[in-house]
Amino acid sequence: MPKNVIFDMDGVLVDSEPLHTELEVILFEKLGINITSAYHDQLKGMSPFGMWKKIKKDFGLKTPVEEFLEQEEQLKTSEIRKRDINTNPGVSELVRNLYESDFRLSVGSSSPREIISLFMEKSGLTAYFDHFVSSEDVEHGKPEPDIFLKISDLYKISSSQFVVIEDSHNGVLAAKAAGMSCVGYRNLNSGEQDLSSADLVIDDFEELTPEILRKLNQK
Repeated sequence: MPKNVIFDMDGVLVDSEPLHTELEVILFEKLGINITSAYHDQLKGMSPFGMWKKIKKDFGLKTPVEEFLEQEEQLKTSEIRKRDINTNPGVSELVRNLYESDFRLSVGSSSPREIISLFMEKSGLTAYFDHFVSSEDVEHGKPEPDIFLKISDLYKISSSQFVVIEDSHNGVLAAKAAGMSCVGYRNLNSGEQDLSSADLVIDDFEELTPEILRKLNQK
């Protein structure tokens, strides 16, 4: 039985949600809009296009979505290059353990390709992964399943033979819509996320082993 695991990047591999939140708040303030923490939590896991499309609609903004995307990517790439980025506790060890146990690993992220590349470079984990799929590579981002189905297509393997590790409600919905098993990682920095649709919910990556993921891979 193939062993295939897809990691979300933001909030799973790297502890990037506080940085994303900080920089997005700066952008919101420049636009003169006040977004609550609860509203912001709903945006986590969404593609940048989906996030700005929703904000534009909800707040009656006139600026084209493409301009918001450009401003966001410029700010984030500049700041990521300057800062130290930490992996989440235990995730580096899990990635290496799975790799050494002959799992095939990929990243499925809502972030733009350039931001994925920067974060992964800083994580030191790039070499362990076969594929990196961004919301830029598909028609629809999370909570639609396109990112995960794209990875399934790249391997030419049925989507039912993958396990996804996600920290957001939108990510879990995307994984289940793709017909994949899902582990929900409860990351306090990701805010209040409903992970109840996941097959397994964890608080610490030490709770995951190749054996547990292999069993999920066979569901």
